[in-house]
Amino acid sequence: MFAGWRVVSGAFVGMLLSSGLFTYAFTVLVNPIRDEFGASVEQVMYSLTVGTLCSLILAPLTGIMIDRFSVRHLMTAGSLVTVVGLYAVSLTQSIVMFNLLFGITMALSMSMMGIMAGSAVVARWFTRMRGKALGIAAMGTSLGGVIVPALLTWWVEDSGWRYALQNVALLTLVLVTPLIWFSVRNRPQDLHLHPDGNAEQPTELGEAATLGMASIVRTRSFWLVGLSMGMVFAAFSSMLANLGPYAARLGNSDAKISTLIAVLSIGGLLGKLVFGTAADRINLKFGMWASHALLLLSFSLLLLEPPYWVLMIAASSFGLSTGGMLPVWNAMMARVFGVDSFGRAMGAMGPLITLCMLPAYAVVGRLFDSTDSYNAGLMLFSGVVLLAALLLLPLRLPD
Repeated sequence: MFAGWRVVSGAFVGMLLSSGLFTYAFTVLVNPIRDEFGASVEQVMYSLTVGTLCSLILAPLTGIMIDRFSVRHLMTAGSLVTVVGLYAVSLTQSIVMFNLLFGITMALSMSMMGIMAGSAVVARWFTRMRGKALGIAAMGTSLGGVIVPALLTWWVEDSGWRYALQNVALLTLVLVTPLIWFSVRNRPQDLHLHPDGNAEQPTELGEAATLGMASIVRTRSFWLVGLSMGMVFAAFSSMLANLGPYAARLGNSDAKISTLIAVLSIGGLLGKLVFGTAADRINLKFGMWASHALLLLSFSLLLLEPPYWVLMIAASSFGLSTGGMLPVWNAMMARVFGVDSFGRAMGAMGPLITLCMLPAYAVVGRLFDSTDSYNAGLMLFSGVVLLAALLLLPLRLPD
């Protein structure tokens, strides 16, 4: 078997844990944290705001490290940081300390072993099958959305949220860290191989030369893609974090909410596989617009405050959208900036996306606290997604 697929498996595991915990499973913690500290939804959402703010600083630094140093070492270190951080979070005694420690752990984990690092190393190992490989690796984020929330829900109900986080930390130390260390390798040249398992180094037509960060941020493509993705990430991440409380308000049990998140994650799995495979064959802008349309469909259904079976359809559409956009975005970045500049480009784009996301969690919490409804947030972010789609119209992709 081509060694690149083992690298894909390591990236898969890193994305599974980081995205599964900090993107999908956080909604399981919202109500227990509110009860523990007597906090409002807005106050709990500030933990995600802190994490997003920390990412503003970390993303450029991590991007440079990805292009210059060993991604294997970086991802392993990120796994160990996650272990220590989660254990520290489990010992907090106030909402302020919870927000600070959870946010810092979230930023470090997702920067060092999440989507950016995993996608960068996978892109180096593939050219002809890059979209497919990126899609398979990114499926880890969706499978994490099935496994991690289910485990966390079980542990929270059985032993409370503190022991639940400690159990996740132990699982990370025992399983995730060794898997990343033994599977990830920085480049195919390290094993005297070439991308895709070819007999010789392939030539990628239309791919940019190695670029410095200053050169990257001066391009129009950087701003078009970055602003568009920042808006979409702000929309889906803030609404996803509130999906559990939203469903609970409609009278759904914890078991039904867990199933709803699992359905969303399964939709994400399918979206990554389908969109990732298609990314090697279709115009990448059309792929991104398709994911926008699916997200708007989900928001429209949620505005109806529907029965559970309609919620399942909304969750499926939500998952297909968020799952599909990730491999398309990564393939787009590799096409525009080249694999040797992938880390820098993603790192430079991180603060731009972060600035778009930074107010989103608190805005949703404030709108809910003032209107006692999530409808205002859903309408606001539907408009944001439409604007994000329009920003891609003037984007030019290399042939």
